[in-house]
Amino acid sequence: MLKKLAVLSIWFILTPPIILLSAFIITQPKVTASDQSSFQAVEITPSSFENTIDGQVLGVEIEDTRPLIVSNFLKGTPLESYSQQIVETSDKYNIDYRLIPAIAMKESQGGLAIDQSTHNAWGFENGKTVFTSWDTAIESVGKTLKTKYVERGLTTPEEIMTIYAPPQLLTGGKWARDINFFFSQMETL
Repeated sequence: MLKKLAVLSIWFILTPPIILLSAFIITQPKVTASDQSSFQAVEITPSSFENTIDGQVLGVEIEDTRPLIVSNFLKGTPLESYSQQIVETSDKYNIDYRLIPAIAMKESQGGLAIDQSTHNAWGFENGKTVFTSWDTAIESVGKTLKTKYVERGLTTPEEIMTIYAPPQLLTGGKWARDINFFFSQMETL
């Protein structure tokens, strides 16, 4: 008896909306083949609609995610806004795009632990080098990594460390391990 009452209650609850929905569908005008000829094809382009929410671009394919990866890695540092330039400089000198930001993070927490006026986040000459801007620093670092390391066959953090941070050889290669750790962080961002 209780089951019959439950089924009857459900029927009374669901039937009115189903009948209303059916009536709505039945009363809608039908589109015939002759009506379809009056429709125009509309090409939808990115400019056809607003594709931003709070400054974020939606529906845009990003072909090269490396600047975004570097930006996320350097978030909150003086170098964050230079991520595109870091990647472009790395490409220009044919070096791993993660090398410039990884060394900056190792040597100065991405530029946070230095006198900002030096723009020397990479610890060049034990921090004595002064660059005129972040732009010139990134360019100089990229060029130096290419000419003094990569062109000499030193491409891995372990190989670069032998010249870039030779005292680290005595500590078991901590510099290279840290650079590799930062590389892995950029792989997972």
